[in-house]
Amino acid sequence: MASVRGCPLGIACLALSGLSWLSPRPAAARDVDHLRWAEQLVDNLAPENNEYSTASFVSWAGVSGARRYMNRTQCATFLTELLKRSYGWSESSFGDWLGSRSPSAAAYYAAIVEENGFERIRDLGDARAGDVIALRYPAGESSTGHVAILRRAPRLKLPVSPFVLGTFQYEVSIVDSTSSHHGPSDSRMSSGGRSATGAGYGVMRVYTNTSDTIVGHTWSTASATVYYPATARQVAIGRLVLAGEDRDADDDR
Repeated sequence: MASVRGCPLGIACLALSGLSWLSPRPAAARDVDHLRWAEQLVDNLAPENNEYSTASFVSWAGVSGARRYMNRTQCATFLTELLKRSYGWSESSFGDWLGSRSPSAAAYYAAIVEENGFERIRDLGDARAGDVIALRYPAGESSTGHVAILRRAPRLKLPVSPFVLGTFQYEVSIVDSTSSHHGPSDSRMSSGGRSATGAGYGVMRVYTNTSDTIVGHTWSTASATVYYPATARQVAIGRLVLAGEDRDADDDR
């Protein structure tokens, strides 16, 4: 069973008892199993088996006796279920790591910012497939935020409305579970223009300044979408860190 840096899981918890020298040096996850499981699910989901729901359940046909692909999740529970499937973690693993057996979007955002189990990616140009993007909403909103997984490195695009002076715009292709699709190209949009909910593919837009630091985002690439500055809805990108690998080896590949 894999473990994460910060509050290690499984056998690496020996570090908490003063035996940290026994734990292998952690490294950024390179095989991004959680992205592969996510894409396998979305590519095979029938609409009737896909729903944005507070009841958390995901299955892959042929895995653990499941006969069909199914998704009943919200954004954070979708990520949690993927991490469970990919790395053999249990609900108690998340309790030990993030203080909740079912972490919220805000909890994942905090983990990235605090680099608890994640390496924070501060420059958007360093982001790549498998990284987690987390949004933190202000207190009082109906949700604590949103989380999604990058499917590829962000792509610089020609700026379109809404324009923000002094910024660059990037398309960020993601897989997530949501009740609100990410524009007309979202995989949850039917040919009739109606949207389904649950797991799927979408494209968000991220704005950076000249230092490649994220300063805002939009939910989609459509010109009518709302721009949220990072002062209103905070954005953080993190790379899952697994114990047992050499962090520096990732830079030598």
